[in-house]
Amino acid sequence: MTDTVSLTIKIDPNLKETLKTLALENQLSLSQEVSQRLQASLFAQSQPAIDSQDTQEMESQEEEAPQLTSSELKQIRSLLKKSKKKK
Repeated sequence: MTDTVSLTIKIDPNLKETLKTLALENQLSLSQEVSQRLQASLFAQSQPAIDSQDTQEMESQEEEAPQLTSSELKQIRSLLKKSKKKK
């Protein structure tokens, strides 16, 4: 088992009750619950945020992608106009 130290903090009583409830649900001590949540929040901050649509990866790909030429833009606009007329 790893070494542990004591930490005394002041928190809102409602927060303490919420943490106690969560600890009971997770079958942990209050101390374990708080410790795990602190570790998770610190780890989450150090990791890049990637949502379910992988927008971070898309952003980096967009930076590498060449810009459209004016003829390509015209073709896209034409296709968009056609699709609007069909509706």
